[in-house]
Amino acid sequence: MFRAIVPSPESAGDDVVRLQRYGNRILALMLLLLHAAFVWGQDALWGQAVVLAHYGVFLLWQPFFSGQQRLPWLRTLGVLLVGVLLAGLHNVWVAALWSVMLAGLLGAVAVTLPTVRERAGLWSAVLYLLLLLFVWLLPQGYGLPVRQVGQIAFWRDSLLFLPLLVLAFPSPRIGRLGSAMDLLYALMFVLIIGVLALGSYVVMHLRQSDYAGGLLLSMATLAATLLIFAWLWQPRDGSAGLRTLFSRYVLSLGLPLEDWLKQLSEAAEQEPDPDVFLRTVMAGFTHLPWSTGVAWRTAIFDESLGAKSPHETRFTHRGVEVVFYTEAEVNPAFALHLRLLTEIIGYFYAAKTRERLMSANAYTQAIYDTGSRLTHDVKNLLQSLMTLCSAAEHSRPEQAMSLQSLMQRQLPQMAKRLEITLDKLKAPQKAHDNHPVSAREWWRGLKSRYAREVLDFVKDEGEATLPQELFDSVADNLVQNALRKRVGQPDVTISVELETQPCPCLIVCDSGEAVPAAIQERLFNAPVSNYDGLGIGLYQASKQAASLGYRLELVSNRNGEVCFSLKQGEG
Repeated sequence: MFRAIVPSPESAGDDVVRLQRYGNRILALMLLLLHAAFVWGQDALWGQAVVLAHYGVFLLWQPFFSGQQRLPWLRTLGVLLVGVLLAGLHNVWVAALWSVMLAGLLGAVAVTLPTVRERAGLWSAVLYLLLLLFVWLLPQGYGLPVRQVGQIAFWRDSLLFLPLLVLAFPSPRIGRLGSAMDLLYALMFVLIIGVLALGSYVVMHLRQSDYAGGLLLSMATLAATLLIFAWLWQPRDGSAGLRTLFSRYVLSLGLPLEDWLKQLSEAAEQEPDPDVFLRTVMAGFTHLPWSTGVAWRTAIFDESLGAKSPHETRFTHRGVEVVFYTEAEVNPAFALHLRLLTEIIGYFYAAKTRERLMSANAYTQAIYDTGSRLTHDVKNLLQSLMTLCSAAEHSRPEQAMSLQSLMQRQLPQMAKRLEITLDKLKAPQKAHDNHPVSAREWWRGLKSRYAREVLDFVKDEGEATLPQELFDSVADNLVQNALRKRVGQPDVTISVELETQPCPCLIVCDSGEAVPAAIQERLFNAPVSNYDGLGIGLYQASKQAASLGYRLELVSNRNGEVCFSLKQGEG
């Protein structure tokens, strides 16, 4: 497969600028040389030389290749062969065929231009070529007798006004490398002009009419046919026309699209791993008749299926590079089709990759949440242990019995809490923070842990069952936060109240300063960094409470009365 050497952006840009500035001048010169070669110098040797000059000017104007581009030798021979045939044959039928091709090319370029003024210059050139074809070239090719040669020559040469009219319009902004021409439009224009030319000859001989009558009848028949086709292409009554059928054909060109999309959707539902999904989807291409194999490359994997071939088509989208190996060279329409499929694969692959990343982030968040909660559990255990150590350090000999009683009550509870914390560390997904304990037993343990602190404990006479870990964590966080206020305000009073009816409710109040408004808004919704301890502890405690059907809230927040409550209810 031969490939042209792409020029540098600077040379290609200069070539495009030159076309935009002098494009219509080159086009007008090309048409004038065509007129001189095929009209004035039709049977002369100098006419053949002018044909070569005309072809050279055409190569300067053509929108296929850049002027700075190097062509492979085979394509270069093809370009030279066309010029040699034009100059060597040099007859009316060659001139007619060349005029038809030029008209189709100019018409295809004109329909792609954005402004009317740019299109007007090219349509003037197309009109000149059509009039030259039907007024001069075709009558000569059909061998029609010319009775008034001078009058015909006058009208023939007056057509040169149209190439000169091209100079009055701005040069079109034409790119290179075929981007300015639609092959389908060019083919359609050539076929319409060819049908009109040959149809006039057929009508002229079948009806034994003159050339003008045959041409008019052929034009009327062709116009009626195009109108009918336009109506069938998109009917006005809302029914499906040829446009819908053609779109379905293009979408299924060379590939059973519906079957492949079904396979794609099934793989997207069943395969969470993006690389396994990609391998499953690519396997579907190996079973198609036009395919010999397929290869794909991502940032991690580089794999292939099937056999490689000399004909390959490569596309890249969203980090996925796909190479299709085919039995024959892929045409432009089918290449566009394969590019669309590659984009679909790329979008699905990117979605799968994002899904895996989100799962990893969720796993990391779960680890973070579990670690934060365990950290606070250990911190609370450490505070309780420090309280016992402080009691043992400052106790007197006569307090040995009470110290022993305190240790007998507290150490088993601490060992049990530590065991539960270690269980959550081993299997956090199985820990539900729901170890029930009687309210009386939990209240006695809480009073023992803070026996050395000056706290007001209030409990009703009722009895209930409550989750031990949740109440331990919340009570320790609230009491420790309140005790921190005594560092700067020794006269702060702290009260802890437990209500059991109608449902367990813990209330911790202090007479310190109110929680600032900026911190209050985020207190239970996000970690808060603050010197007084109202940080991540309450955030984790709130999430822990919500998971067990409790609600932790700030029920009173003013200087001298700051109260938190934990009670059943939706968070």
